[in-house]
Amino acid sequence: MARLELDGVVKHYGRTEVIRGVDLTVEDGAFCVFVGPSGCGKSTLLRMIAGLEDITDGEALIDGERINERGPADRGLAMVFQTYALYPHKTVYGNMAFALRHAGVAKAVIDRQVRDAAAILGLDGLLERYPRQLSGGQRQRVAIGRAIVRNPRIFLFDEPLSNLDAALRVQMRVEILRLHQRLGTTMIYVTHDQVEAMTLADKIVVLNGGRIEQVGAPMQLYQHPANLFVARFIGSPTMNVLPVTPVGLEGGVARVRTAAGTAVEVPVAEAVTAENTQFGVRPEQLRVLDADVDGDGVFRGVAQVVERLGGETLLHVALGDDAIIVVKAAGGSAHRVGDPVVVAPEDGAGHLFDGTGRCVDRLMPAARA
Repeated sequence: MARLELDGVVKHYGRTEVIRGVDLTVEDGAFCVFVGPSGCGKSTLLRMIAGLEDITDGEALIDGERINERGPADRGLAMVFQTYALYPHKTVYGNMAFALRHAGVAKAVIDRQVRDAAAILGLDGLLERYPRQLSGGQRQRVAIGRAIVRNPRIFLFDEPLSNLDAALRVQMRVEILRLHQRLGTTMIYVTHDQVEAMTLADKIVVLNGGRIEQVGAPMQLYQHPANLFVARFIGSPTMNVLPVTPVGLEGGVARVRTAAGTAVEVPVAEAVTAENTQFGVRPEQLRVLDADVDGDGVFRGVAQVVERLGGETLLHVALGDDAIIVVKAAGGSAHRVGDPVVVAPEDGAGHLFDGTGRCVDRLMPAARA
């Protein structure tokens, strides 16, 4: 196990800056997930940690020792790639043993470590097969097993599940989580899928444009987003965001009004101005009301799309100001397209964002951790 520190890490490709001064600490034994949209720099940052990309500026340290100038093989890390990267002419055993043989490890030690890793991953009966004889999930297990036998200080995963179908993704996600619980080794995992991030991580790093937007535990980011980007990126379906006009502030509670005239109150840490202020509320924080309910905080609209997902129903509701919000209703909801829908946020639900996109809710935690 090991502690990773990044201090002012920067990456340039020519004149293009793709990583912009990243400061981050990943604690010993943590499961840290880098998440963000395509092109945000998460895979580049992982490859810099692995030594596959040079660091233009700043420092990377493992247990306090600078590793910038060390080659990939000298950092004590093991990386699992999106494409599995298995040798097609070698058996499962041969693939898992390759790095140890190359390092001159004794045959008896290699055999023990390969078979121990195979037992952990359920590959015992597949050691003599070739990659072409395996399913996608089995190939990914072999790739992970090849990393395990090296007994690394840190595991690095670069979108390892993106080539699997939906059912296998869920299964492998659970297996990777169990692996971390069993080994206790520091793991850093890259994905663009925020569901993977929420379910795997004890620490999430949200990246955007080569910068860190927020670092924190999954539920901290979900419940207390630092800004509008994080609020929209974390959570599925995404947060509903509506432009609003502040109309008053009393006792630390801001009163705002939507374009359709709905008044909403949000506890805030500071006053907000009228310019580009936005109110956000998650689909599951909206409750469906009877059609005759009226008053502050009530949104009235018409169902444009109804998605029935079994245990829940997603209602896409067009409001009077042409905005559309998504409401997560009960699976047995009787609403159909064209039906009127009345909803209101649950007590205490909702966030307020100022003109820069910064969340100004009361007692917001720091954007960095």
